[in-house]
Amino acid sequence: MIVNRSSTKSETETVPAVARPSAIRPVFARMAIAEMTKPGVVSRHQHLGYEVIFVDQGLYRCRHNETDLTLGRNELLIVKPGDWHTDIFNGKYLRYLGLGFNLHVVSGMPVSIFRDNTPVARQHFIVNRADFLPLIEKIGQEARIGDFVAVHIQDAIVLEFFYRMVRVIPSDILSDCFVATSREASFLARIYSVINERLTRKLRVDELASALGVSESSLAHKCQAMLHCSPARLFQQVKMDRAMQMLKSTDMLVKEVGAYLGFDNPFQFSRAFKKAFGKSPSAVKEKPQPAV
Repeated sequence: MIVNRSSTKSETETVPAVARPSAIRPVFARMAIAEMTKPGVVSRHQHLGYEVIFVDQGLYRCRHNETDLTLGRNELLIVKPGDWHTDIFNGKYLRYLGLGFNLHVVSGMPVSIFRDNTPVARQHFIVNRADFLPLIEKIGQEARIGDFVAVHIQDAIVLEFFYRMVRVIPSDILSDCFVATSREASFLARIYSVINERLTRKLRVDELASALGVSESSLAHKCQAMLHCSPARLFQQVKMDRAMQMLKSTDMLVKEVGAYLGFDNPFQFSRAFKKAFGKSPSAVKEKPQPAV
């Protein structure tokens, strides 16, 4: 089986209008489940994206970047962009799964999982099949369903597969850039999670730092380095973005939105909203009159 799928801000502080906690994101490209019983060769070819080969049964043999490899049951091989690969089948029963994905990075800069000059012999690992095989099977199930939702579910499954795979890669062969970008993404995901859990009340900077397990100074430094703003500014802007969403998408009154988001009174809410967006919440809430 083969599956394919080819606002107004401060001048000194800016906050992304949309949170992007996943700076590195694998995007599903294709999946193949192969059962081989006859001898043969898939001729030498170069990979443009990542492909993960997982051996379910039998022995898988290949020539990878001029190195001969043999993988047994529950072994996983990571083929990276630019690698040369030849599949070799000896006629004995073999069942393996190939999962292809492209690695997208928010910054637009390419990031390699591995350090430069990582030997081929270290690109494959014995893994717990319970962590990987069910995910591969779920991708296949979504391919059979094939509705407009399936591709999004496949991407979500590949994301889990990818980070489970990263977890088993020895840290000494992970590239510094990949690790740094992943850590930043993890921190951003955590800070947005803590903030969104507390949007309906006031949040002190020391409370936010404590929830994240860092000092106030470290939190301030990270926010400035990653988001170019202070923690307090970030919390306020996320709160205002939620207010804008509620005003546009619900029937709640302006005073009800302000009270829900923890403001002491409508005046305080209106002042904060106007500072963020340059207009009052009532101006957003008012629906335009139909043309006569």
